[in-house]
Amino acid sequence: MPHLKQVLFFSLCGLVAVGVLTGVTTPQAVQAKIALRSAEHRGDMLFHSSRLGTNGLSCDNCHVDGGRFSHRLAARRIPSLVGAKSLFPVVSSNGQVRTLEEQINLCIMRGLQGKPLAPESRQLSLLDLYIRHLSRFHER
Repeated sequence: MPHLKQVLFFSLCGLVAVGVLTGVTTPQAVQAKIALRSAEHRGDMLFHSSRLGTNGLSCDNCHVDGGRFSHRLAARRIPSLVGAKSLFPVVSSNGQVRTLEEQINLCIMRGLQGKPLAPESRQLSLLDLYIRHLSRFHER
């Protein structure tokens, strides 16, 4: 039995060390990270869903591979969404300031032929979170 106690002790030490290194040290912090990952997943599902528009398309039809890469669609360059969080707000060619949320709504209206999402809507928050997630985990 002393061997089993040592294995359990070192396993527990390993778990604590991983928690300290990743910044997760309390049950509340673990729950917050789980909630964040869940919301990012819901944003990913919405990004790939056709329910934002009326033409049967999803964000992924233009921003392929979840928005991770830029590419050409006909004569138009479709940018990668990785790093988009740091590009906004931008000033458009006509001098207007555009936020990331406004850009998301432009894509919904133009690309998906949908209605703009309300600034306080859960769907807009989830899409914004998904795009920020792309930047956090794929920028190099």
